[in-house]
Amino acid sequence: LSVKNLSRDREFHDISFDLHKGERLGIAGLMGAGRSELVMTLFGDRKPKSGEIYVRGQKVRINSPAQAIRLKMALVTEDRKRYGLNLLAGTGTNIVTVVERKLGRLGFFSTRKANALSDEMIRRLNIKVKSRSQIVSSLSGGNQQKVVLAKWLAEDIDIIIFDEPTRGIDVGAKAEIYKLINLLAEQGKAVILISSEMPELIGLTDRIIVLHEGRLSGELQKDE
Repeated sequence: LSVKNLSRDREFHDISFDLHKGERLGIAGLMGAGRSELVMTLFGDRKPKSGEIYVRGQKVRINSPAQAIRLKMALVTEDRKRYGLNLLAGTGTNIVTVVERKLGRLGFFSTRKANALSDEMIRRLNIKVKSRSQIVSSLSGGNQQKVVLAKWLAEDIDIIIFDEPTRGIDVGAKAEIYKLINLLAEQGKAVILISSEMPELIGLTDRIIVLHEGRLSGELQKDE
């Protein structure tokens, strides 16, 4: 992913950075610095005023999250209850949301494939749930976040953005998400991590860019 002079009125200005395969890039800054607004724009939820975005060397215009998904991008949003989950649906239904279109043939949805996939992701991410049909709003914060992750990992993604992925979850679930972020990078995925917890950023990332009042104010390598 390459971003060149990306701007959006009153939110962020002239942001440029590159993100490489297998790299974990941290974005630091205070609340209101423009971090979430930047990644929501990269994911097509908001339109930039100016600037350029390149994915795998090709200039792209991302006008919707659906377009971002087609470019093999994912966003684990800061507000999982508002943007990441259907709280009235079952765990399995949430897990297959992104890949629904692939779970069928000739226009017919395959419940068998959907159930098999959701069961696999529940095992893979160690989601504490009675069954795939358990309503996701009844799960703990940590398990809800794992369902969000499962939804994206069920898809074939290359770039994954984590916005405050461990906010409001217990220590055990945090540790599991840390392991998952590291595993994704080892598999060659490009990772962006936004966090207000400085030890989290320092421990998990290869490089950190710092936003201050919507502008890029610094960049730190791992050894710095």
